[in-house]
Amino acid sequence: MWAEKSGLGWIGKNSLLLNKQQGSFFFIAILLLDIELAYDHPVADHCGTCTRCLDACPTDAIVQPYVVDGSKCISYFTIELKEEIPTEVKGKFEDWIFGCDICQDVCPWNRHARPHQEPEFEPHPDLATMRKHDWEELTEEVFRKVFKKSAVKRAKFAGLKRNIRFVTK
Repeated sequence: MWAEKSGLGWIGKNSLLLNKQQGSFFFIAILLLDIELAYDHPVADHCGTCTRCLDACPTDAIVQPYVVDGSKCISYFTIELKEEIPTEVKGKFEDWIFGCDICQDVCPWNRHARPHQEPEFEPHPDLATMRKHDWEELTEEVFRKVFKKSAVKRAKFAGLKRNIRFVTK
């Protein structure tokens, strides 16, 4: 991975780029320039003996340190999978209906992470007032309004409804 080679961080046991100051909650961008710049060097792995991400993954998607089986990840099931979610993972999603950050949430390096300051990343204000019943009764009209500029549209309305049924029934 170029980000690791460039010294932005190291690849953690959850297969994500980690940075000592920012954890793993950040975006990476590039600049294409035609000038010579001083470059950084790769950073050492600082995961040590920690296995919190492996231990916390409810679907055992992190099959060994640094190896994620994407087909077992809650993010795959709730975003990419187009069929019904397999019954053998029932009860393992907690309340995750789109994506999953469990391995990041438990990572000690994320205790340094700071909330973003980007207004464009703020969720739609209606989400703050939604309760379980509102999710179960979600209409396509509300879906289009609340997730208008959101990655949640990747799951489509039918996919999100499937995910909601999966975690609530």
